[in-house]
Amino acid sequence: MAEGAETAVEEAHGELSLARVALAEDDLAHAASHLAGALGLAPGLPEVHELLAALAARTADGGLSLFPLREPAFIGTVVAHAHLLAPADPARALGMLARATAAAPEQPWADVSWVRALDAGSVAGQALAQVFTTVMRPLGDPAEEPVRTANEVYLDLARRAVAAHPDDAMVHATAAGVGRRLGATGAAVGWGARAVELQPSKLTLVWYAYALRADGRDDDGIDVLREAYRRFPSELDLCADLANWLAATGRAAEAIALLEEAVARDPSYDCVVHTLHSMRFDEDGDVAHLIELADYTRDHPPSGHEHYELETACRGRPWLGLPAGATEACVNMLAQVPEGGGELGTMALSALEVPSALALVRRRFPGVTIDIGGETPPDMTSAVRPGRALWTYIGKEASPAVPPPSQEAVELARRVVTPVWAHPIAAYDQALPLGQLPIDDLLGLIVHPPEAPDGPVDLPPGWWERSVQTYACLGVLHSAEPGRKHPTDTTAHRRILAEVAFGVEDWATEAALFALVVAAWLDPGCRTEVAAAVGMRFVTAARAAQGRVVTILDSLAELVLITPELEGEVRGLAREVLSASAPSSTPASLPEPPSPPVEKSWLRRLFGRRSS
Repeated sequence: MAEGAETAVEEAHGELSLARVALAEDDLAHAASHLAGALGLAPGLPEVHELLAALAARTADGGLSLFPLREPAFIGTVVAHAHLLAPADPARALGMLARATAAAPEQPWADVSWVRALDAGSVAGQALAQVFTTVMRPLGDPAEEPVRTANEVYLDLARRAVAAHPDDAMVHATAAGVGRRLGATGAAVGWGARAVELQPSKLTLVWYAYALRADGRDDDGIDVLREAYRRFPSELDLCADLANWLAATGRAAEAIALLEEAVARDPSYDCVVHTLHSMRFDEDGDVAHLIELADYTRDHPPSGHEHYELETACRGRPWLGLPAGATEACVNMLAQVPEGGGELGTMALSALEVPSALALVRRRFPGVTIDIGGETPPDMTSAVRPGRALWTYIGKEASPAVPPPSQEAVELARRVVTPVWAHPIAAYDQALPLGQLPIDDLLGLIVHPPEAPDGPVDLPPGWWERSVQTYACLGVLHSAEPGRKHPTDTTAHRRILAEVAFGVEDWATEAALFALVVAAWLDPGCRTEVAAAVGMRFVTAARAAQGRVVTILDSLAELVLITPELEGEVRGLAREVLSASAPSSTPASLPEPPSPPVEKSWLRRLFGRRSS
């Protein structure tokens, strides 16, 4: 037994002891409360059911009134009520256990003697199908071993259900759905086939197809799903499913053609549109498809289920789902120094590197001497264009040109910033709280990033700092400090970001350009302006790279490729730069990107709560 399960059993025994004391004192309400607590902790404990029977014997209604069903309902109370209700109304009792399973599928809520002994013929087929439908999705597809073990009782019930209801199509179809998840794929195929034989509906065909797929019969499953789409051509979710299956079996061209036909028929159906754009991106890697998907989502806010195609496509990709990795030699050297490895007296570099990278070394090892060889590149120590400065140089020594941020800004950044994001627009949403800070605080965060909060993820040196800079620049887009002609207008904000981007060469250059790119993803009206700025800054860096190392060049090339409407020679040059270099390193383990704030997402802020 796992340690967590052992603890739960111990706590359940404690609740049972209190319940016995209350029962001995004839305090039935408190006894029921503690018993429900024990049942919620360890539903399979025999002592729980013994005491539940004893408690039921002390009341006129068999104990039902001691476990009232009211909102919000405690799961132990609901399950106790179900067990006591089972002799009189097994169908309703089964439904209650199924809802408990859906809420916490790792617990054996239904694995009790009365369910094991239940005559499935005494329960209507519709009720059994509803039970299987309720538990099906939460089990997982397939269920992991602990969940499978806890819920094998539903597989046993499914076998008895199809035997008791041999002519009920939905009992067979839903049994197939449960069976494939719990490892009985062969039985699931048989039940699915019988369901289609009895009633070839959309649902029976789909559940049969999925059973075939789970049993390793992909081509047969595709044939069944294709038949479902042929019979029900207006059900375009079938088209999206079929396309995904085709692509998964190496038939992407066929899948894309199928989706294009569906989109031509109904361009408002979001499932096929999302699938089409993400599949096109999978095929050629052109981020233009993801930008089109973001545009579609802006104009067609999801009215049904959530879509994750954009998030999936962006995961783990530089600037789409996380900052590009640092490539400076001084940062690479930091990665070789063990945490808590003492002092670092001297670091020798063959050439000057960007100020944020060197500042990171000095924060990690105060008092370190950094010997920098080579000449001082004038195009590296001076701004590309006049504007507000974040760093000033005296010789090869860069000093902050802005004061540190306020403590409020530091604390807020540590709460908001993460080393990954779902996609560029989600990062924009996540940065919303930083918009309450003054611009000076946001610029201060770029130059003086706070220490990372403690966490389970071991990030490479510089990753956290680059994330802070990224979110600080996104915070500029949200800031109320520059005037806005319209709630969505970011003209003044983009001007500030452009000044940062065209300042001295630094990680801040990348962060500011990324924020400009995000502004272009959000607002098609500024795309020409942003494309010109990103292209010009990249070309400037590429020219400098002809005479010296430009450590941020690859990252700028990545930004070029995700900038809307930036085409032609600049895009080709970015591809050449990236093809000539190795990919950025990514930590082996990163947290899942957070979901955008539900009440403050870009869609809701721009379009309210309308639904299509």
